[in-house]
Amino acid sequence: MLFTAVPRPPARIIPGAVHLPGFLSEEEQRKLVQQARQLARKVAGTPVAMRRPKVGKGQMDAWLLSLGWFWASNPYRMLQEVDGYPVPPIPENFQGIADAVMEQARAIDPLVGPTPRIETALVNFYPPGAGMGLHVDAEETSENAVVSLSFGQDTVFRIEGHDVLLMSGDAVVFGGPARRAKHGVLGAREGTSDLLDGRLNITMRQMDAR
Repeated sequence: MLFTAVPRPPARIIPGAVHLPGFLSEEEQRKLVQQARQLARKVAGTPVAMRRPKVGKGQMDAWLLSLGWFWASNPYRMLQEVDGYPVPPIPENFQGIADAVMEQARAIDPLVGPTPRIETALVNFYPPGAGMGLHVDAEETSENAVVSLSFGQDTVFRIEGHDVLLMSGDAVVFGGPARRAKHGVLGAREGTSDLLDGRLNITMRQMDAR
Protein backbone atom coordinates (compact mmCIF):
# COMPACT_ATOMS: atom_id res chain seq x y z
CA MET A 1 0.00 0.00 0.00
CA LEU A 2 1.33 3.44 -0.95
CA PHE A 3 1.21 6.09 1.76
CA THR A 4 1.46 9.76 0.85
CA ALA A 5 2.03 12.76 3.09
CA VAL A 6 -1.02 14.71 4.13
CA PRO A 7 -1.03 17.99 2.15
CA ARG A 8 -0.24 21.06 4.26
CA PRO A 9 -0.83 24.11 2.07
CA PRO A 10 -0.08 27.64 3.28
CA ALA A 11 -3.13 29.04 5.03
CA ARG A 12 -4.56 31.96 6.96
CA ILE A 13 -5.21 30.93 10.57
CA ILE A 14 -7.13 34.06 11.58
CA PRO A 15 -7.10 37.50 9.93
CA GLY A 16 -3.50 38.71 10.06
CA ALA A 17 -2.00 35.31 10.98
CA VAL A 18 -0.55 32.94 8.36
CA HIS A 19 0.99 29.45 8.54
CA LEU A 20 3.65 28.56 5.95
CA PRO A 21 4.36 24.80 6.22
CA GLY A 22 7.81 23.60 5.14
CA PHE A 23 9.11 27.12 4.50
CA LEU A 24 12.70 26.10 5.33
CA SER A 25 14.50 23.23 3.60
CA GLU A 26 16.22 20.57 5.68
CA GLU A 27 19.61 22.11 4.90
CA GLU A 28 18.41 25.58 5.89
CA GLN A 29 17.06 24.15 9.12
CA ARG A 30 20.37 22.48 9.99
CA LYS A 31 22.32 25.67 9.32
CA LEU A 32 20.02 27.82 11.46
CA VAL A 33 20.07 25.33 14.34
CA GLN A 34 23.87 25.29 14.20
CA GLN A 35 23.90 29.09 14.13
CA ALA A 36 21.65 29.20 17.20
CA ARG A 37 23.96 26.83 19.06
CA GLN A 38 26.97 28.98 18.23
CA LEU A 39 25.19 32.12 19.45
CA ALA A 40 24.32 30.41 22.74
CA ARG A 41 27.88 29.14 23.26
CA LYS A 42 29.36 32.63 22.79
CA VAL A 43 27.49 34.02 25.81
CA ALA A 44 27.40 30.91 28.01
CA GLY A 45 28.17 31.73 31.62
CA THR A 46 27.34 35.44 31.27
CA PRO A 47 24.26 37.39 32.44
CA VAL A 48 22.93 37.34 28.85
CA ALA A 49 23.23 33.56 28.47
CA MET A 50 20.32 31.32 27.45
CA ARG A 51 18.19 30.85 30.55
CA ARG A 52 14.84 29.77 31.96
CA PRO A 53 13.25 33.07 33.06
CA LYS A 54 11.23 33.38 36.24
CA VAL A 55 7.67 34.49 35.58
CA GLY A 56 5.65 35.52 38.60
CA LYS A 57 6.30 32.90 41.26
CA GLY A 58 7.21 30.18 38.79
CA GLN A 59 9.80 29.45 36.14
CA MET A 60 9.35 28.85 32.43
CA ASP A 61 9.89 25.38 30.99
CA ALA A 62 11.56 26.85 27.91
CA TRP A 63 15.12 28.18 27.66
CA LEU A 64 15.37 31.67 26.13
CA LEU A 65 18.26 33.43 24.40
CA SER A 66 17.70 37.14 23.71
CA LEU A 67 19.22 38.84 20.66
CA GLY A 68 19.24 42.57 19.96
CA TRP A 69 17.28 43.34 23.12
CA PHE A 70 17.14 41.32 26.36
CA TRP A 71 13.70 40.16 27.47
CA ALA A 72 13.69 40.52 31.26
CA SER A 73 10.91 39.45 33.60
CA ASN A 74 9.64 40.40 37.06
CA PRO A 75 8.91 43.09 35.93
CA TYR A 76 8.76 42.72 32.15
CA ARG A 77 11.18 45.08 30.43
CA MET A 78 13.54 45.22 27.48
CA LEU A 79 17.26 45.89 28.03
CA GLN A 80 20.28 46.29 25.76
CA GLU A 81 22.82 45.23 28.39
CA VAL A 82 22.73 43.25 31.61
CA ASP A 83 25.27 43.88 34.36
CA GLY A 84 27.59 45.49 31.82
CA TYR A 85 27.26 42.67 29.27
CA PRO A 86 25.86 43.75 25.88
CA VAL A 87 23.04 41.71 24.43
CA PRO A 88 24.19 39.66 21.40
CA PRO A 89 23.32 41.44 18.12
CA ILE A 90 20.83 40.25 15.54
CA PRO A 91 22.58 38.04 12.95
CA GLU A 92 22.75 39.60 9.49
CA ASN A 93 20.80 36.78 7.84
CA PHE A 94 17.68 37.21 10.00
CA GLN A 95 16.33 40.22 8.07
CA GLY A 96 16.57 38.37 4.75
CA ILE A 97 14.67 35.41 6.21
CA ALA A 98 11.97 37.71 7.58
CA ASP A 99 11.69 39.46 4.19
CA ALA A 100 11.11 36.15 2.43
CA VAL A 101 8.61 34.89 5.01
CA MET A 102 6.61 38.12 4.89
CA GLU A 103 6.49 38.13 1.10
CA GLN A 104 4.91 34.67 1.07
CA ALA A 105 2.61 35.47 3.99
CA ARG A 106 1.25 38.64 2.34
CA ALA A 107 0.37 36.58 -0.74
CA ILE A 108 -1.91 34.51 1.53
CA ASP A 109 -3.27 37.36 3.66
CA PRO A 110 -2.31 41.01 3.02
CA LEU A 111 -3.55 41.82 6.54
CA VAL A 112 -0.23 40.57 7.97
CA GLY A 113 0.98 44.07 7.12
CA PRO A 114 4.45 45.45 6.38
CA THR A 115 7.69 43.59 6.90
CA PRO A 116 9.21 44.23 10.34
CA ARG A 117 12.65 45.74 10.69
CA ILE A 118 14.27 42.97 12.75
CA GLU A 119 15.61 44.61 15.89
CA THR A 120 15.12 41.83 18.42
CA ALA A 121 14.75 38.06 18.37
CA LEU A 122 14.20 35.25 20.85
CA VAL A 123 15.75 31.82 20.40
CA ASN A 124 13.61 29.50 22.51
CA PHE A 125 14.46 25.88 23.25
CA TYR A 126 11.67 23.59 24.46
CA PRO A 127 12.71 20.24 25.95
CA PRO A 128 10.40 17.33 25.03
CA GLY A 129 6.99 17.91 26.57
CA ALA A 130 7.63 21.60 27.26
CA GLY A 131 5.44 24.38 25.90
CA MET A 132 4.49 27.98 26.63
CA GLY A 133 1.18 29.21 27.99
CA LEU A 134 -1.07 31.71 26.31
CA HIS A 135 0.34 35.22 26.27
CA VAL A 136 0.42 38.45 24.28
CA ASP A 137 3.59 39.93 22.76
CA ALA A 138 3.22 43.45 24.11
CA GLU A 139 6.76 44.57 25.02
CA GLU A 140 7.36 46.21 21.64
CA THR A 141 5.67 49.45 20.56
CA SER A 142 5.85 48.42 16.89
CA GLU A 143 2.68 46.97 15.38
CA ASN A 144 4.60 45.24 12.59
CA ALA A 145 4.30 41.47 12.40
CA VAL A 146 6.08 38.80 14.44
CA VAL A 147 7.91 36.20 12.31
CA SER A 148 8.29 32.76 13.91
CA LEU A 149 10.32 29.74 12.73
CA SER A 150 10.06 26.17 14.08
CA PHE A 151 12.75 23.49 14.26
CA GLY A 152 12.75 19.96 15.63
CA GLN A 153 9.83 18.28 17.35
CA ASP A 154 6.21 18.92 16.39
CA THR A 155 4.00 21.11 18.52
CA VAL A 156 0.57 22.70 18.38
CA PHE A 157 0.43 26.47 18.00
CA ARG A 158 -2.69 27.98 19.52
CA ILE A 159 -3.85 31.49 18.68
CA GLU A 160 -7.19 32.92 19.76
CA GLY A 161 -8.71 29.44 20.06
CA HIS A 162 -7.37 28.14 16.73
CA ASP A 163 -4.90 25.22 16.76
CA VAL A 164 -2.27 24.58 14.08
CA LEU A 165 0.22 21.71 13.91
CA LEU A 166 3.77 23.07 13.58
CA MET A 167 6.49 20.84 12.17
CA SER A 168 10.18 21.43 11.63
CA GLY A 169 10.77 24.05 8.95
CA ASP A 170 7.38 25.74 9.33
CA ALA A 171 6.97 29.50 9.59
CA VAL A 172 4.18 31.50 11.20
CA VAL A 173 3.45 35.22 10.87
CA PHE A 174 1.03 37.24 12.97
CA GLY A 175 0.55 40.93 12.33
CA GLY A 176 -2.15 43.49 11.59
CA PRO A 177 -5.30 42.56 13.53
CA ALA A 178 -3.51 39.50 14.98
CA ARG A 179 -0.40 41.33 16.23
CA ARG A 180 -1.60 41.40 19.85
CA ALA A 181 -3.47 38.11 19.67
CA LYS A 182 -3.20 35.73 22.61
CA HIS A 183 -1.10 32.71 21.60
CA GLY A 184 1.04 29.87 22.93
CA VAL A 185 2.36 26.39 22.14
CA LEU A 186 1.57 22.99 23.61
CA GLY A 187 4.24 20.50 24.59
CA ALA A 188 6.96 19.52 22.11
CA ARG A 189 6.13 15.99 20.92
CA GLU A 190 8.92 13.54 21.68
CA GLY A 191 9.91 11.22 18.84
CA THR A 192 8.72 13.49 16.02
CA SER A 193 12.11 14.80 14.86
CA ASP A 194 15.56 13.54 13.91
CA LEU A 195 16.91 17.10 13.95
CA LEU A 196 16.52 17.89 17.65
CA ASP A 197 15.57 16.19 20.90
CA GLY A 198 13.16 18.99 21.66
CA ARG A 199 11.97 22.02 19.74
CA LEU A 200 13.73 25.25 18.80
CA ASN A 201 11.79 28.37 17.93
CA ILE A 202 13.14 31.66 16.60
CA THR A 203 10.83 34.67 16.79
CA MET A 204 11.87 37.91 15.10
CA ARG A 205 10.28 41.33 15.53
CA GLN A 206 10.61 45.10 15.37
CA MET A 207 10.92 47.03 18.62
CA ASP A 208 9.96 50.63 17.85
CA ALA A 209 7.06 52.08 15.92
CA ARG A 210 9.27 54.58 14.07
